[in-house]
Amino acid sequence: MASAKAAGHEFTIWSYEPDKLQNVPPGTDLRDAAEVMPQERLLRYRDSGSVALGANLWRIELLDKGYGCWVDMDLVFLRPFDFGQDYIYGWEYEDWINNAILMAPQGSKMVDDLKKIPQPNRRPPWYGPKRSLAFYWSLLRNGGMELEDYPWGTFSAGLVTYVVKRNRLSHYASAPEVFYPVRWKDARKVYEPAEVVEAMLTEETRTVHLWHSRLEGLRDAPPPKGSFIDKMCERFGVDSTY
Repeated sequence: MASAKAAGHEFTIWSYEPDKLQNVPPGTDLRDAAEVMPQERLLRYRDSGSVALGANLWRIELLDKGYGCWVDMDLVFLRPFDFGQDYIYGWEYEDWINNAILMAPQGSKMVDDLKKIPQPNRRPPWYGPKRSLAFYWSLLRNGGMELEDYPWGTFSAGLVTYVVKRNRLSHYASAPEVFYPVRWKDARKVYEPAEVVEAMLTEETRTVHLWHSRLEGLRDAPPPKGSFIDKMCERFGVDSTY
């Protein structure tokens, strides 16, 4: 949040309990997530209880209501989003658009497709032969599939990539070094000397995705002095001595 505001962006935190949030940076807008989607519609995966499914669908509702650009909370902003375009998203790697940063115009065909494609008992149209076979076998074996029963992450990057290509909007997608210079597999390098990560950045880099789920065992302790995380905390005035 501090880095986004330092880049000159307004920042809104959406929460179903906004009054209970603490240590929110001054000037940050707090709003009730129920304005976008009632909490009872926030779906969880049945096998794990993960709210990731609801979060993926919630951000689509955000776009549908015209509330701006979605960004994950584990992003560090290095430069402003000064693209001058209505579509903002980026390749994580070749042929895969991540949905950690996502904006498309309200009322656009892209947003309409993002809303309409996730349906119970429907094969995701980007599935290849192997996953399609597994889908139909599960459908037959279980007698149906609600959205909560689909594999984790089904309606995230795969959905966005498919819809972007379907609507011939790939030219809006930023190169990997713009939003995702640090890949998922390299996430733990942000706790190594800052020079390791800085070598991955270019003048076009706008954000570094910290991949929160990959930082287990590191994220709950103060970062090592001189690490990329330590340097970012110092740059943006974040207390890392907890």
